[in-house]
Amino acid sequence: SSGINAEYGARRNKGIFMDLTLANKTMMGMSGFAVQFNKNSFGLAPGAPLSVNCPVLPNVSASTSLPIVTTGPVMKMEPLLKVQIAIKNDIDVFYFECVVPAYVLFVEEGSMERNLFPQMWREIPDEKEKQFSLPFTNKTQEQVEQSLTANNVFVVATRQGGDGEHLIYTSVKFTNGIWVLGELRLAAGAAPTLALKTQTVAAISEVHSAICTILAN
Repeated sequence: SSGINAEYGARRNKGIFMDLTLANKTMMGMSGFAVQFNKNSFGLAPGAPLSVNCPVLPNVSASTSLPIVTTGPVMKMEPLLKVQIAIKNDIDVFYFECVVPAYVLFVEEGSMERNLFPQMWREIPDEKEKQFSLPFTNKTQEQVEQSLTANNVFVVATRQGGDGEHLIYTSVKFTNGIWVLGELRLAAGAAPTLALKTQTVAAISEVHSAICTILAN
């Protein structure tokens, strides 16, 4: 090991950022930091040089925010959102990998015209649809819609189903142009159910876990 502990978190704010905290576990000060990403599924790459206040003294941590672009080299990873990262300094090179949460890849342009939704839903073959039962939520329909929209899971339309069900139709667009359509059913006293449909089936489990996280927060 190169004697760095790295903690990271990825977030979206009209772009993708990775917040890094680097802890120096060696006996020497560190400087001359640089970062590199390996090829990954969505072409994630550093959008600027890694800016760290140097030197980072022994047993001291430095925090920084790294802008991320999606124009890097692409190679499908397993799991899909795994990114392998190398951080170099004047002592050594430190390697780590992280799994980026899918919702940081949902773009602000992911809303869809209401009349396009049923047309696109029909065009996607039924074998590319998956259904899930979601963890129980105490959120109201309005709170669910607000949480989804705040994370670029756009509400295309809503309607009342039988037995007091609320149906919410959603659209998500990834940074690489993949669309994922959803039908979320909310019923009082019951766990929500979710159907997701996309031409790119590998994206379904990522959108499912993202929506679970969004509804839990």
